[in-house]
Amino acid sequence: MDTTQPLSPAKILEELNEVLQIDIDAIGAYQAAIDALDQMEIKQQLLQFKGDHERHIVDLKVLIQRQGGDPEKRPDLKGMARKSMTKIAGLLGAEAILRAMLSNERATNDVYARHVAKPFPPEMLDLLRRNYGDEQRHYSWIEAALRQRLWEHPAAPITP
Repeated sequence: MDTTQPLSPAKILEELNEVLQIDIDAIGAYQAAIDALDQMEIKQQLLQFKGDHERHIVDLKVLIQRQGGDPEKRPDLKGMARKSMTKIAGLLGAEAILRAMLSNERATNDVYARHVAKPFPPEMLDLLRRNYGDEQRHYSWIEAALRQRLWEHPAAPITP
């Protein structure tokens, strides 16, 4: 893609709604994981990550509305599939939940990585980069929790 050409207003709305959708989808998966977990430290961290996604949704909706668009408002089929996979993982325990969430965060990171490379106006690009930083942090924490098997040692600090 030629990153020197600015995005058209219609393309900006399309792209922002795509990013918004991945954050909306993430909420359901995080809630399913939180509901299934017994380990308080993991649950608390996932609650914080869910809060990041909720903030992303609010901020993205504001940008979309400023552009004259109508933000998407509900999970799509991919989101329902991610939530369902996380619920199933919940039956298998904390490790399976974290593996499902790592997969979910990989998808979210991929979407953000593609979008921060696009020629958005500076204000929008700044927001997308901040959100992407959150997503990278989520991924790193979950990856470290899996590597360190946090559910077996709940008092151990996570070092990404």
